[in-house]
Amino acid sequence: MSKTILIAGKNMPEAGNFTDGIAFSGRNIIVSGNIADSEETKRLTIAERKANQAAYEEEKAQEARSGMCTIEWNKSSPLSARSLVLQTATIFGRMDEAVLYFDEEMFASKAEKMDSEEIVRGCDDMIAGYQYLALEVLNAFQRRETSEGKGRLVFLLKETPNRIDVLKNPAVKDGLSPIASPLVAAGAAAFASFAENIAAICSDSIFVDVIIVRGDSSMEGFRRDDETGRWLASYLDAFVSPDPTDRKDVSWVRPGEKPKAESSHRKFSFFRK
Repeated sequence: MSKTILIAGKNMPEAGNFTDGIAFSGRNIIVSGNIADSEETKRLTIAERKANQAAYEEEKAQEARSGMCTIEWNKSSPLSARSLVLQTATIFGRMDEAVLYFDEEMFASKAEKMDSEEIVRGCDDMIAGYQYLALEVLNAFQRRETSEGKGRLVFLLKETPNRIDVLKNPAVKDGLSPIASPLVAAGAAAFASFAENIAAICSDSIFVDVIIVRGDSSMEGFRRDDETGRWLASYLDAFVSPDPTDRKDVSWVRPGEKPKAESSHRKFSFFRK
């Protein structure tokens, strides 16, 4: 049976190239999409909503037959995170892997202003949403049957220079990479800290392997999203769960790396790159 992977954080259509890379592995894919919240939708009658729901379910059934399905995700809602995980398991009958993708380059290219509205939106998009979803994924893996094996949760962080990096080294402002605003840089730091600490908590888990990946577009395997998707799928295919009785540290995987045969004696790093 094909594995099913949930990809979230970098929504469709931005995640298209990444999902294309994953698709070469033969996995079934659920990928998050932006929530539709138009005034027209809000004014629909109950009958119209039911008709729309039936059409939606048929659309998702057709997508599932192709091996990839997009599910709307409202990052500000814990209920939406739960629904995303439940639909993943329902549509393909299981969820084996989940990838939470924080693309700092993408956020940096969209977030320029600094005001209260941007702070609220940024907290949902870059902090709360990932945390809601990670907890739902962990809960789902904890409920898996033992015969299904361990689930895998991947935190994927693609970095870009921020303002303090430019101050220290003006050469990084080369016009090729977007510069992260303080809000985006704070979101990336929160994601990195959350990923490290979840990996630490789950280091001896019997129901999930947590893999944390960090790099930037200068690194092999992180230059293009399709390459990243192909590399990550091959990494997951080759990854062997460590013995839960072994004492383990936590370390970031660099894009392009191959899984280590032994997970013992890894060094924990608190430093950026």
